[in-house]
Amino acid sequence: MSLSLGVWDSEDVEQSRVRNRDFPGGPYIRGTLLGQGGFACVYKVLRQRDGGVFAGKTSPNAVNNLRREASVLRNLNHEHIVKYIDYYEDADYPSANVLVLELCPHGNLQTLINDYTYGVPQKKTLEVMLQLSRALRYLHGQRRYHGDFKPRNVLVRSWDPVNVAMADCADVKRVININSRDKPHGTKSYWSPYVFRHNRHAGTSDDIWALGVSLLAMMSQSPRFVKKEERMYPRQCHTHSQNLLDLNPDHDIVRLASRMLEWNPKARVTAAELVEVIPDMLDKVERQEFETGMAKRMELKIPEGFEPIVFW
Repeated sequence: MSLSLGVWDSEDVEQSRVRNRDFPGGPYIRGTLLGQGGFACVYKVLRQRDGGVFAGKTSPNAVNNLRREASVLRNLNHEHIVKYIDYYEDADYPSANVLVLELCPHGNLQTLINDYTYGVPQKKTLEVMLQLSRALRYLHGQRRYHGDFKPRNVLVRSWDPVNVAMADCADVKRVININSRDKPHGTKSYWSPYVFRHNRHAGTSDDIWALGVSLLAMMSQSPRFVKKEERMYPRQCHTHSQNLLDLNPDHDIVRLASRMLEWNPKARVTAAELVEVIPDMLDKVERQEFETGMAKRMELKIPEGFEPIVFW
């Protein structure tokens, strides 16, 4: 999906006649539906006072969730975290609410991953990992963790050059507030071993594990997730990363994935460490591409019998 950033087109005008029929008037008009999640829908929205075009997240049935996400985003300021614009709620009709965010015209990272049968090229993969590691370093530096990190929650502003933003921050929490009574949130295929074992979050190390699972997806090396065997999935991801390392000991991205998918959370690489090591890997790939004049592919040796998920 690619949107004309800042453009309110004829499709939006047509859609707005339907989308706004049952809601009271306000400062924003809803247009084309951009996406739909567990508790919210995201539309292109038009700010009436100046014609600004943004993404608007609405949640008529989960007002408190949207209020919480707005509160979190107001206090986050990083170039690779989605930009907060406004939050509007009708005083007499709270379900007529909208969290207004920057409009990222290229959808989410998962959609782009699906287009690469043999893995995203190395340079783009490392650029994405560096930008997301910087966002996590910032978040973790505030002693907060995301808790639902995955490619679908990464928005793409631009793909050439790469510019991505971490999003869906409704469940961002402070590490100090973790307690045994709180049930874990997020998507189970991105849960760390600790979350499955203890039925609660460990904190920042959970985000790094999820980043590692996301990296496997960018490498086109995601093990198949089977719902009835979901508790085994962390072991599958960890084992596969180690098998890849055995077969590709000099492959920088494979080594990176194995450090993110370290079983012991205390030994797992941190976001700050990733920000230090990835630039050297990126420089190496850029030099190789300059010498060959070609984008460097993943070029992996794959464990015998492994069948990666293929979308096309």
